[in-house]
Amino acid sequence: MSRPRNLADQQQRLSEATWSVLTERGLPGLTLRAVAERAGCTTGLVMHAFPTKEALLLHARDLLHSRTGEQLDAAEGATETPEEALRAVMLDAMSLDEVSVDEARVWISYLAAALADPALAERHVTGNRRLIARVTRLVQACRPGWSPDRARTEALSLISLADGANTLSTLDPETYSPGVQRRMMTDAIDRMLASDTPAEPAPAPALAPSVEAVSTTPDVETGAARIRPFEASDTEAVVALWGACGLTRPWNDPRKDIARKLTTQPELFLVAESEGALVGTAMAGYDGHRGWVNYLAVDPSAQGRGLGRILMAEVERRLEAQGCPKVNLQIREGNEPVMGFYRTLGYTRDGAVSFGKRLIPDV
Repeated sequence: MSRPRNLADQQQRLSEATWSVLTERGLPGLTLRAVAERAGCTTGLVMHAFPTKEALLLHARDLLHSRTGEQLDAAEGATETPEEALRAVMLDAMSLDEVSVDEARVWISYLAAALADPALAERHVTGNRRLIARVTRLVQACRPGWSPDRARTEALSLISLADGANTLSTLDPETYSPGVQRRMMTDAIDRMLASDTPAEPAPAPALAPSVEAVSTTPDVETGAARIRPFEASDTEAVVALWGACGLTRPWNDPRKDIARKLTTQPELFLVAESEGALVGTAMAGYDGHRGWVNYLAVDPSAQGRGLGRILMAEVERRLEAQGCPKVNLQIREGNEPVMGFYRTLGYTRDGAVSFGKRLIPDV
């Protein structure tokens, strides 16, 4: 069992050497020989751990993303309010000390390499979209009354400011000093949080689209329903709906499931209203890799009108807006009608077995 562990240690050491070479020499100076010299080993050992330069770059990129993610987790976890968390995360993403300056140099080198390397480009886009999702969540927590679209637009503005400052500061650290960068970001956040007007005109409210806005399916009764985010006052109606649709189980407390969801991406917990009554729900989430859908339900009295399709269309729209590349969901074995429904929406059965482990018992 020691060999895999030694290989992993070697790969980590070589990835760290890669960062060091990129910091000093940039991408043109990155060779397997240079990495071997920096790591104090032979070129043969480098090639044993990584058969190609691309494999070395990919591993080093993934390891760097993992470490920066841990740093952002720590920055966010050390705060007590959403606004403090937003400021801490965005400042942590800037070049304010020697370590973060080096990380910015490495990031720029990877960005340059990604322009001609699809695999690196995919890693770069995935990492950036995870940051977008994190900052969007924090902006939404600071201003829960804002629409998801506005929260994401504001997040993109802050991230663009950080990336621009990081890039320019590597070439002109005198102009873009740590103090200047800090003021730029804190002022931008202050302006954003003090603003009560939309960042740009929006053609329609994002939180409560009408049936017409999300679907043109002929069998939908125009104006019969609207989709909006869940509100606390909906709790009992939602629990009753889930019970009527057979979604509740003794080992899952629906009220606890609702309470948990309200702490994470509440904008992805949607309900459908028709004539003042709650007739549908869809609870979704995005973990930075895959989107998930749970508790899709339509009141039996309202089924057959396309509301399930409308809810799923809105869920998919919101997940895609967060950069989600694929949606997963689980269906209990033998539930052929539900499987047929999702097939009509373009979903296919994955060749995977679902495993689960309960960490907190509900009963």
